[in-house]
Amino acid sequence: MTGTMALTTVPAQADPRPPVIPSRIQVDAARQAAAAQAAEVAAIEQRLAGANARLEQLGRASGIAAEKYNGAVHRLRQAQRDAAAAADRATKAAQKLAEQRRQIGRFAAASYQGGGDVAKLAPLLSADGPQQLLDSAGASRSVSQAMQGSYLRFTATQVVSNAFKVQADQAVAKVKAAADEAAKAKAAARSAEADQAAAVAAIGGERRQQIARLATLRRTSYQVADQRQRGLEELARQRAAALAAQKAEQLRRRIAAHEAAERARIAAEQARLARAQRAEQERRKQQEQAEQKAAKPPNRPARPPVKRAEPPVKPAKPPKKKPKADRPGNGGTTHRKGASAAIAFALSQLGEPYVWGAQGPSSWDCSGLTMAAWETAGVRLPHYSVAQYEQVRHISEEELRPGDLIFWSEQADDPGTIFHVALYLGGGRMVHAPRSGRPVTVDSVYYWEDPDFFGRP
Repeated sequence: MTGTMALTTVPAQADPRPPVIPSRIQVDAARQAAAAQAAEVAAIEQRLAGANARLEQLGRASGIAAEKYNGAVHRLRQAQRDAAAAADRATKAAQKLAEQRRQIGRFAAASYQGGGDVAKLAPLLSADGPQQLLDSAGASRSVSQAMQGSYLRFTATQVVSNAFKVQADQAVAKVKAAADEAAKAKAAARSAEADQAAAVAAIGGERRQQIARLATLRRTSYQVADQRQRGLEELARQRAAALAAQKAEQLRRRIAAHEAAERARIAAEQARLARAQRAEQERRKQQEQAEQKAAKPPNRPARPPVKRAEPPVKPAKPPKKKPKADRPGNGGTTHRKGASAAIAFALSQLGEPYVWGAQGPSSWDCSGLTMAAWETAGVRLPHYSVAQYEQVRHISEEELRPGDLIFWSEQADDPGTIFHVALYLGGGRMVHAPRSGRPVTVDSVYYWEDPDFFGRP
């Protein structure tokens, strides 16, 4: 047994599997892949943020193109009005010229009937007839002094008529140039809007693809990735809104400080006028006393003074100042009532779509909305933001009151580059028609770019 047991072999145990140990090269490759994924995730997030910024830039470009079209239409209408006026002047001058030519003809006929030569009347039938008539020696002897005066007036009228005809021709040329400019601006505005619409569609598709790629890289569902991206965008929006609110509060404080300073100035002026009135009353009283003393007769025995009850001296009333008539832009009662009407109208359009070149009744662009709003208050403004700024009273940011206009420009120091206008509501807020894709809405004054110019209709 012992031998047998000794010969019995123990079953061999399975050899353990060697551990999988990635090589250093594999580790480095994995790290590089993870880093590449992280970099790709960051790049995708950056592209998504850039897509939103690009939409805003395209909206700005579209708004600029739309206002340039409004400006071209504004100039075309001016040119048409000027051309109509020039044509009217030219027509009246031509009529006056024809009447004076007929008058000279009547003088010549009368001269002929008095013994003149009928052959000398033939030149009157041509355009230079009167001149040929007067150049002839026979006519010079037969034409009366009155006819010579009529011819001088005819010559002057002919010069004026020719000048008016030249002006009318130039005005027609300007109309054609303005019409060409308006057509080009219209094409540019359409192109800008089409670019924006195409970009919105393309960016929307790219956004969905990028979010799906993010989900793959993070091994999460599309919904979670989309929710994260929207959360990041909302966080960015909230930060921008907080900054806008901070700027709006700073504006409110500046406006309040400006109003307090203005009230203090008015109070000081009223106090100064009151002191001047009291000083004037005292001076008059002293002058009256001196005159009474000087008017007493000399060398008379002094009589005991008789005390008489003197009526109380009433303080002189300050002279009534005629109140200044309210004028557009002076911030008076008329302006405040007009501002209330303009604001009410603009707020009643909330939610209506932006359409470039539109001025209502159910779609608007920026200057069309402010034009219609102030028109309800009886103030006529052109449908062009640059021209609106030219027609209102220019004010500072600290002078802003509800109903005033706020302007944005391509160049902060050049009002000729204004491309957007909004209606101020107070408290750092405004109502406006922003751009294609965004309807009439209420925003912070600083939700976008800081404004450049301010005006009061």
